[in-house]
Amino acid sequence: MNIEKEIVQLKYQIKLLKFMVNEDDFPFFMYALDHDFEESQVNALLKVLSAFKYRLNKAKDNTYGNSFHESIKEDESLKLLLKTYQIEVHDIYKNALPNIAEFRDYLNSIFADKEINSKHLLMSLKKQSIHKNLCEDLLNQLEEL
Repeated sequence: MNIEKEIVQLKYQIKLLKFMVNEDDFPFFMYALDHDFEESQVNALLKVLSAFKYRLNKAKDNTYGNSFHESIKEDESLKLLLKTYQIEVHDIYKNALPNIAEFRDYLNSIFADKEINSKHLLMSLKKQSIHKNLCEDLLNQLEEL
């Protein structure tokens, strides 16, 4: 089979798979499919969200120890992944509450070739229970703008 036929077949298979995915149960996955996210983009987004969650929780109750924080910052695979999108690990783990402007900056770095609606993305993540409290916090900041 030639490359063009394989691409057409893969696109059709993705279309069929999207019919089988319940959008109510997996809204973020559907969002990722609809916007042609690459695996590395999803991984980078989830790493940024994890760092934001860490910062938010640390600011609220100071339960996370510095050794956890330092070990993550030294993770070479994380550094390499984020470097792909011109994001420094020490920037996402800074000692400040996460904010919507910073989140949008990271979205622009990760999805430079796509137009991403931060509100819809956060709503899909929240609905799929991915860092739900963090998403609520960022969505509240959006409403205040």
